[in-house]
Amino acid sequence: MGKGEFDIEVLDNLPSKYMEYIDKLMNSARIEYLNIPYQDSMDAYLHVQILIGDGKSKNTLLFALQADGSQSIQHLFYNSHLFMFNMIPLSMPQQIVFTKNMFVKYFVDEIDDYLEKRNLDIALILKDAHFETRAILSY
Repeated sequence: MGKGEFDIEVLDNLPSKYMEYIDKLMNSARIEYLNIPYQDSMDAYLHVQILIGDGKSKNTLLFALQADGSQSIQHLFYNSHLFMFNMIPLSMPQQIVFTKNMFVKYFVDEIDDYLEKRNLDIALILKDAHFETRAILSY
């Protein structure tokens, strides 16, 4: 879509029905904290999954985040099937920007607030983070 694979402006003009689907998808997701960093811990990384489902039966992974305050790059993975990129033909660079933007828009503040409420003295603030974003290949 757009003038080329790096035309990011096209993301501002995606079909309204698609954006309604994305909004519903993001709002139905829940955050699951699998690992929370603690100061002076050998295992000081944050591992979060954003899931679609009721939490009891079959759940589908929407995003996975692996972050570490001591690193300059945080790793974000997304499920391309749920974003229906077979219906909305975005190039890989467009997909990466779009999914990262959706993660930041819908989940980063909530995760940062959760970490802040736990009074964790860590150097990880996701709203300022650089995300290396990739599709989940084995999904």
